[in-house]
Formats: sequence, structure tokens, C-alpha cells
Amino acid sequence: MDCMDTKIDKALKNKDIVNIMNYASRKFTKQLDADELYTCKINALWKCFLHFKPEKKCKFTTYLFKGVYIECLKAAQFLN
Repeated sequence: MDCMDTKIDKALKNKDIVNIMNYASRKFTKQLDADELYTCKINALWKCFLHFKPEKKCKFTTYLFKGVYIECLKAAQFLN
């Protein structure tokens, strides 16, 4: 698990990845608080590292954007 922790820490220090996650979650800022948004981003990042396959011809950042959006959508629906 240390490997995954290292990947996540490194990704959170990457300005481009953080900006993509922020952009994907911005639609949900009125529905979710900061902690919930952060949880969605971390969950999406973790799932992307587990399931991303470069051979599928999709960029990691695109995969991450969709993952963050889906996690936020699930969290917002859970609140309603």
C-alpha cells in the first residue's frame, strides 16, 4: 500500500493534476462542502491508479476528470 500512498502524494503535488480535479469538481461546490469534494478527488485518484490502462488510448488526465466528476455526482446524489 505504500506504493499507492506514494503515487497519490506525488499526484497531489502535481499542479496539473490538482487543477484537473478542481475543474472536474467545480460544478458541485454549492452541493458539497470542501471535505466531501476532497474525498471525491482522493477516491477518484485512487481508483484511477488502480484501473487506468494506457493501452485503451485514453489520457490519464481525461480518465481522472471523468472519475472525479462521477465521484462528485455520486456524493451529491447521496445527499438528496
